[in-house]
Amino acid sequence: MTLRALIVDDEPPARAELRYQLERQADVEVIGEAQSAREAMALMDALPYDVIFLDIEMPALDGIGLAERMAKRGDGLPLVVFVTAHDRHALRAYDVEAVDYLLKPVDARRLEATIERLRQRCARGQGATASRGQSEDPPRFLSGHDGESAFPVALDRISYLAAQGDAVHLVTTEGRQLQLRGTTLTEIERLLPPDRFFRCHRAYLVQVHEVAEIQPFFNGTYLLRMRGSRDEVPVSRSRVRPLKELFRLA
Repeated sequence: MTLRALIVDDEPPARAELRYQLERQADVEVIGEAQSAREAMALMDALPYDVIFLDIEMPALDGIGLAERMAKRGDGLPLVVFVTAHDRHALRAYDVEAVDYLLKPVDARRLEATIERLRQRCARGQGATASRGQSEDPPRFLSGHDGESAFPVALDRISYLAAQGDAVHLVTTEGRQLQLRGTTLTEIERLLPPDRFFRCHRAYLVQVHEVAEIQPFFNGTYLLRMRGSRDEVPVSRSRVRPLKELFRLA
């Protein structure tokens, strides 16, 4: 099992050093870096991570504040390891159930012990990769509501899903809009087969075979025109590279 890691630190040299150390671990893949809590939240909405290596002292929202916001989601993902130059935050760090607390400069043997602890936690099903493994037996349909009645929609009849405020809307291949209750777009993504559904934006999840056209948009981004609904769905900048890899774009 590979641990999918996100590094969050406002200092580029610190991110580079930690990436170097993590990439020496055979089963750790650094698939994201962020220089602020806000940027980290956008990345976590776009991709599932097993662990976030999180600096504490950052401008605006600090690492403790970000971890508290993550805890409110209630899904326990991703796991948190604090990496900081100061030891005075240790008690607060463990209040938010961090897996570990590493001091800079990070000692290689100390980091190895942390990675082993993460391996054990994820092996028990407490990580994003383990949760995504549920997609091996995905649901056959999702039930959407039109305000009064519920309608089961088979997966191949879904054009895309969109998060709007506190609600998630399902758009069928016929263009019908239904609301999904009591869930989030990230939770739905974990249920669905990743080879069929692509998270193109923090607020959008599209069915791959329903993408009819990929249109260049401003600032190097794209719009996806959906086959059945004919709606246009945006692709965020952070998802352009995965989009190109998925559809083999030059």
